[in-house]
Amino acid sequence: MNKPLKLKYCLLVLLMCLGISAAHAQEPLVTVQVTKAPLKKVLNEVERQTAYRFSYRSKLLDNQPPVTIRMKNVTVSAVLDKALANRDLAYRIVSAKSIVITAREAQDANTQVQASSTRTYSGVVRDAQGEPMIGATVSVGGKAVALTDADGHFSFTAPEGSKARVSFIGYVDQEVVMGHKGTVDVVMSEDDHQLNELVVVGYGAMKRKDLTGSIASVSAKDMKAYPVSNPMMGLQGRVAGVVVTNNTGNPSGDISVRIRGTNSIKGGNDPLYIVDGMPANISSISSEDIKSVEVLKDAYSAAIYGSRGANGVVLITTNSGQTGTHISYNGTYGVQRVISYMDMTNGEQYASLANEILTNDTGRGVFTPEQVTAFGQGFDWQDAIFQSAPMQTHNVSISSGNERTKILISGSAMLRDGIIKGTAYDKLNLRSNINHDISDKLHVDLIMSFAKTRSTSHPGMTGGNRGNSLLSAAYFTPSILYPYNDDGTYNNISTNYTFVSSNLRNPVLLINETDSKTRASLTNITGAITYKPFKGLSLKSSVGVENNDYRTDNYITSKYLWGANSASVSSNSRITIVNENIANYNVTLGEHELGVMGGFTYQQYTARSMGLSGSGFISDAPGTDQIGAASNFGTPSTGYTKWTLASWLGRINCSYKSRYLATVSMRADGSSRYSKGSKWGYFPSVALAWRVSEEPFMKAVPQVSNLKLRVGYGETGSTAINPYATLNMLSQGKQPVGNGLGTYYAAGSTLPSDLRWETTAQWNLGVDLGLFDNRLRLTADLYSKMTRDLLNSVGLPGSTGYSNTIKNIGKMSNKGLEVMVDGDIIRNNGLTWSASANIAFNKNKVVKIYNGQELYSGRPGLAYMEDNISLIREGEPLGVYFTYKEDGYDENGILKYVDVDGNGNYSKEDKFITGDPHPDFTYGFSTSLAWQGFDFSVFFQGSYGNDLFNITEFQNMDYSSPMNYNKKVYYSHWSASNTPEQNAAAKYPKLTSKQNLRISDRYVEDGSYLRMKNISLGYSLPVDKLGIKRYLSSARVYVSGQNLLTITSYSGLDPEVNSWGSDINMGFDFLTYPNVKSITFGLQLMF
Repeated sequence: MNKPLKLKYCLLVLLMCLGISAAHAQEPLVTVQVTKAPLKKVLNEVERQTAYRFSYRSKLLDNQPPVTIRMKNVTVSAVLDKALANRDLAYRIVSAKSIVITAREAQDANTQVQASSTRTYSGVVRDAQGEPMIGATVSVGGKAVALTDADGHFSFTAPEGSKARVSFIGYVDQEVVMGHKGTVDVVMSEDDHQLNELVVVGYGAMKRKDLTGSIASVSAKDMKAYPVSNPMMGLQGRVAGVVVTNNTGNPSGDISVRIRGTNSIKGGNDPLYIVDGMPANISSISSEDIKSVEVLKDAYSAAIYGSRGANGVVLITTNSGQTGTHISYNGTYGVQRVISYMDMTNGEQYASLANEILTNDTGRGVFTPEQVTAFGQGFDWQDAIFQSAPMQTHNVSISSGNERTKILISGSAMLRDGIIKGTAYDKLNLRSNINHDISDKLHVDLIMSFAKTRSTSHPGMTGGNRGNSLLSAAYFTPSILYPYNDDGTYNNISTNYTFVSSNLRNPVLLINETDSKTRASLTNITGAITYKPFKGLSLKSSVGVENNDYRTDNYITSKYLWGANSASVSSNSRITIVNENIANYNVTLGEHELGVMGGFTYQQYTARSMGLSGSGFISDAPGTDQIGAASNFGTPSTGYTKWTLASWLGRINCSYKSRYLATVSMRADGSSRYSKGSKWGYFPSVALAWRVSEEPFMKAVPQVSNLKLRVGYGETGSTAINPYATLNMLSQGKQPVGNGLGTYYAAGSTLPSDLRWETTAQWNLGVDLGLFDNRLRLTADLYSKMTRDLLNSVGLPGSTGYSNTIKNIGKMSNKGLEVMVDGDIIRNNGLTWSASANIAFNKNKVVKIYNGQELYSGRPGLAYMEDNISLIREGEPLGVYFTYKEDGYDENGILKYVDVDGNGNYSKEDKFITGDPHPDFTYGFSTSLAWQGFDFSVFFQGSYGNDLFNITEFQNMDYSSPMNYNKKVYYSHWSASNTPEQNAAAKYPKLTSKQNLRISDRYVEDGSYLRMKNISLGYSLPVDKLGIKRYLSSARVYVSGQNLLTITSYSGLDPEVNSWGSDINMGFDFLTYPNVKSITFGLQLMF
């Protein structure tokens, strides 16, 4: 990022922060009029009319006499004074949102000193982030002796050796043994599993205990455990059934996310991202903005999103403002390095191999023994291309608010250099969240975000054929060649020796003289108004606008040796408008709870594109800013796309005794993509759950804290076609006419068809289990998915006048099992130790294809070995590897292959399914410890049973134009000078251009791996003891490492790879931007 841009961004954040002023809370007025009502009803009425929430132990309200109150427009304190008069209860308003109800002796404990006390103790209670906890109860011998104040402080007297228990609603109790020290500091850990916390679901929220579907939650702490370019990398290994893959190591964060396998052939398989209730581009947020993440995995949970939820849904809730003023800063600085290098031959070894190849082909080599020796180590091209790259992140967040209005403003910056020289990714995020209560019935929200990214790269960097891409040249340029001539000019290395490929490019020249920059601006604005006319009914209308503008500039300078200097510019603008109108009604009727939701949504997407290019510039100075000065121009291009989606939706939740749960939903989607009569798709769902642990007979099994059985069915759809696929399109272009070009109009090459919606139906069986006061928790799900009416292109004979059409061609299934276990191993005496593990099995199968035909794909585009790699066949997983099988070497060292029919000709009838890119299972496990301000965590993630296709390895078999080779070729290849035993064991065949090369099982490898994804050690400074509490609420420093250890048998650079980012051609490793390992230092401050 350039300095002016950094300065503008910092000034903008500073001005926004200075514009926030702290608001002063005022105790709200309420009206309570009840006669002989339970005390709980009075508390519920206060909660309904205010932002207050009461915390108390349920047994405190048992056997309390009824309450009669007739009070209008009075303070909450006045109501509570009246309601709790002459009772053994007391209350304390600990914040603008929280009121604690305790036994009266606990309320008075801070001021009473028992005569029998022998020693005075004091201390501070904090949460895991170092924030003081207000209203925590300290008990000795089962009796409350203190409550913490606004700074988390407490004091009490007790005999030495006594055990004190610190408790707080929603946190794990901590037990501390009183010793000789006069101070005791306690760190509390959240116990979300003991709460009826609300979980965000589609168009609403539900108590976790009332969920009937498969929904996984990921905490903000896990999502931002280490810095990532794409926030969804935080999900990797955290959720069973969610597979997150680093397709490449590109600094911009090239990932794929799959939930319960692949559903579509033609359509995308990425999940739907919902940010604060609205569909959004994931780049619109920073990891630091995230408050919580919920993943809707089963069709019941996702069906409410209809055609947008076919691949699962990720619901992201961002941070919002709080009462009072809070300022935080989080920053990191790290260094990245390539995980591994290719072990290539040095100059002497390469010259020896080149001689052997040429001798085998022509009868003599080109280098004398003296020349071979003189080449020595040669030039290290990888060292010239790769670098250690810095990465830094910064986030400042300011929150301020009062009872009615809350504001949060957050600014983030990520500055990440790439490990390939000349590559980088910079991202700036600004986000504001404003919530305001106009009245007790009317509430408004305004969320605004702005993201600006700049990605720097090189055109034609990956893939390649015999050194014509940057990475191909970096790895395979012979080490006897050098980047510069004696006069300092660039060396045209393809001309140094006649046997070297004419495709070969000088990678140092490509680094210095080619450039590709993409600049993007993403703006999201969401406004919502919520009206609550009476208790239980909520009417919400929201409008969201997302504008995504990005431009890519490519430039090649005049120093480029293989053509004139050239420039190209492409620009894209995408606007998405979403309107959602949702009504929710919740009512309790005795032991029945009923929730009804209904609504209408509308989404419109518009995209425009433009491209132009030119070559032959007099000067390189203007770059892409003066394409009009080119000597030659490419044909300009423009594009336009528009589609709309209108939806009706509804859902009913019902519960009896909080024990028997049922949910039914329906969504109808109308898409402009489909032809008349087929525009609407209908997506129902139903789910049932039984909380067995609430049954009376379970009281005999106290070890079981929670047991819930779930079953659900749902359908989701996919608009897996081009917006104009069902229309007969005319296209225009240019063609030669005489000595010039003329414009033509022609019918499109795709025959339109009347298509049905691609639909995925899914069954889900689940169990949630909590043991030993929920210290041990297990969730398991068994599912079966079937996608019908798969959409894909089908070839047509030329006599039709069309080359292809789109048809509903078949079915595909995914079946699997997911298990997640987590537990609190130790949680007392200031030490907490927790662990979590998950594993997911998924089996993908293509069930049916149109007319039983087979579909082939995955041609790498190499001159010396070209064929399809992937196959789609009925009864097999999607995109299996379909290759020949090697059958050793003949007597001359030439590769042999299995000839099934024995006719001596190789065809697809001689091919086998030799690999499956889908893993048998994926898994992750983590553990964390905290003690005396120190915290330690380690997180492992892995995949087992998946195959990779190592296209990069092809180069080690290409002997027609000797390039550099892996040292494995030098040390183990067939040679006439070897013994028969040595030749039989040789990894590589005879080095000759006459070699019989075919795409075979040689390149299929086991891609299983286990990776230590993150390891972290931190320390929270004792700000109280340092005397800086008035300036600094908390401070934490830490160091972490990412990808420091990988266990795998894969011979390539890294097993976490998917070069083409494809589901049909999955698991290809083809000269991809390498993944990185890094060390990161971090600082977290709260003021």
